[in-house]
Amino acid sequence: MPPFLTSSTSSSSKKKRPDGLDRNVKSSSNITMSLRTMGRMGQSMSNMLPSKSKEKSTIMEEEGPTEEAEPTIHITNKAWGKAEENLLEDIKQVRRAMDLFLDSRIPEAESILEPKRQTSLYHSLGHSFVLFLKSLMTFQHTDIEEAIEALKETIQLSDAFRKKNSSWIGNITSWVKGISVQDIWEMSRLHRHAELVYAESYLLKALLCIIYDESFVSFLREGLNVRASYNTYRTLQKFLNNAREQVSSGKKEVTECGLDDHFTSGVSLGVGLFNILISLLPSSVMKVVEFIGFTSDRAYGMELLEAVGGWEEYDGLPLDQLPPDQEANEGLRRQFCDMVLMLYHIILSKLIPLSDVNENLSDRVLAYNLKIYPDGVFFLYFSGRQLIARRELGAAKKQYQKAIDIQKDWKQLQHMCYWELGLINLLQQNWKGSLDCYSTLYKESNWSKAVYTYLQATSLFVLSIDDDTKSKEEKEKLLKGAGEKMLKVTSAKQKIAGKSIPLEKFVARKARKFVAQGNRLLFPDLEILNAFSAFDFMSSDLLHNNLERTNKEIQRLTHETKHEEVLNYYDDLCLSHYLRAIILRLLLDHQMNSSTIETKRIEWKQLHKESIQAVMDHAQKIQLDHYIYYFTRYEEARMLIQDEQFEEAKTIIQSIIKSSDKGQFNVGAGPHAKNKYSLENTILFKCHNCLTEIQALSSNNNKEDATSDEEEHFSSAASSIIVLEK
Repeated sequence: MPPFLTSSTSSSSKKKRPDGLDRNVKSSSNITMSLRTMGRMGQSMSNMLPSKSKEKSTIMEEEGPTEEAEPTIHITNKAWGKAEENLLEDIKQVRRAMDLFLDSRIPEAESILEPKRQTSLYHSLGHSFVLFLKSLMTFQHTDIEEAIEALKETIQLSDAFRKKNSSWIGNITSWVKGISVQDIWEMSRLHRHAELVYAESYLLKALLCIIYDESFVSFLREGLNVRASYNTYRTLQKFLNNAREQVSSGKKEVTECGLDDHFTSGVSLGVGLFNILISLLPSSVMKVVEFIGFTSDRAYGMELLEAVGGWEEYDGLPLDQLPPDQEANEGLRRQFCDMVLMLYHIILSKLIPLSDVNENLSDRVLAYNLKIYPDGVFFLYFSGRQLIARRELGAAKKQYQKAIDIQKDWKQLQHMCYWELGLINLLQQNWKGSLDCYSTLYKESNWSKAVYTYLQATSLFVLSIDDDTKSKEEKEKLLKGAGEKMLKVTSAKQKIAGKSIPLEKFVARKARKFVAQGNRLLFPDLEILNAFSAFDFMSSDLLHNNLERTNKEIQRLTHETKHEEVLNYYDDLCLSHYLRAIILRLLLDHQMNSSTIETKRIEWKQLHKESIQAVMDHAQKIQLDHYIYYFTRYEEARMLIQDEQFEEAKTIIQSIIKSSDKGQFNVGAGPHAKNKYSLENTILFKCHNCLTEIQALSSNNNKEDATSDEEEHFSSAASSIIVLEK
């Protein structure tokens, strides 16, 4: 049984985790003390401090509506004192509830949060957060409404506990400029936690409202709420930095700062997440968000998240060396900081090019959390993704199936595992398996009915042409079923923030093309896998198999078929060459350190070059799938990066971005040639981060070259000295 589920254990008997620099740092030293250390020291000593005077306030009641027609809660003097006194104990209870939630014991977690959600700041936040996650899983309007209402209640309660200015001038100043670092110094522990929870709740509510209310006005309003939340996080982080400086310089003792691990982990989670997410945005979007006051520093964001778990202490140590089991008073948001790190290093790194991926860190973080939460669906999911990234598809399937078997309370948590199982089945060309997964998702999940329908249709179609065990009548029935489902794809689309979802628009176009071509598509499985950025997950055997498929199709289209005989002939030809180019690059990457015959590598490189050129030569004749040209240009750049031709790759990437920035879409034939192409935002997102990757890789290369030149210089000098001595 995981240690956090036992009733009580003596902390003195436990092995203590190394806490950053506190092993050789005192508060009067000149060395910077870690926020994690300060939070833990402040938390452990808080009960030894004399109680502070409580604020005067009226009895607890609700009165007049605010700008959003929400009642305002006022806290009595007695209620305030009780909340201040019980704050850390309340957080400890919510910490236990989150532990149970993360270990897939959801009803037990809810039973802890529910009774005190109306009166306790953190019970209210915990209850709202669980509903927030549930609404994202179900995408049901009723669940989203329930989560929004719960978050509104948390916002009201946290606002009631926030420090109020005694004068109306102070209130106006605070409303216009927000809080300052000096304001936070003058707050009690409860005041600071209330500010943190207020910012956190407003951020979660804004995200849900953008999904729920599709109007542009709502999008702008919630965008302002996100900015207000961001500014609060920034000020809280400035306060923590100031507190660390004061303690490190000896001007203040740790106990005077009123900090705890729950507060520092909460601020680090918010600031770290904002910095990472904003840094990933395309440059055109980045300019806008920076103009309205957002800033980003990816390295700083990663550093904050890693520091919450003390992971810097284990950098360079053997991977099997893990931190000791966490105690009951571990920072409340610690696991969520770990999950962001895993999301970045395990999942996001396989969707877009990133130069700062730390697989050792993600392995250690995942192993540690699986040790604590062996039945945790989220961590089993990350484990499955990690195995997929290593092309261990069979082992990944077992992890996802284990997660599905464990999680019975929230079927929605099963759905993300079914999605991954469907993806694996597509990769393995197990069409029956993929059909079963996407049929289950279509029946039970509301994430994207359009995508589920298209994937069902794709599975049926490929079964009808690829399964030799079926009779002619059975194949015709499968093909008819695929056609019927393709007809339903477009009507199943939905919108978020008033905008269509790019992937849904893509599958709707493909479905219409399928029908227009008489129930036919070329390589629909490979095309959708490419849209999911899943080619990297193919083993060498699967890549060889798909190379053979594309070679056969190119041979057929080039030598056995006249283009007049095939509708959208050049679309098919260019798609075949584009897919083959990706496969060849990945094969070359797989075989980089193997004993593959050099002649085979030369052959693959030549074929890759020929496929890229074939798309360039025929791009102007593409009727519908104009995206192929831009994606092929990106593929050309990826190969150049692999060959360390960074400047040439950079030029191509910049040309893709420039064409979108200027709206210059003049590639292809047909009535839509000058319109935006499918999945444009996807490729721009990749291009933006590809430029960052190129910069990092070229910088590393320059350093290596300089080191090599230096070594050569010293070697030459040493040889000269030896000659002279002789």
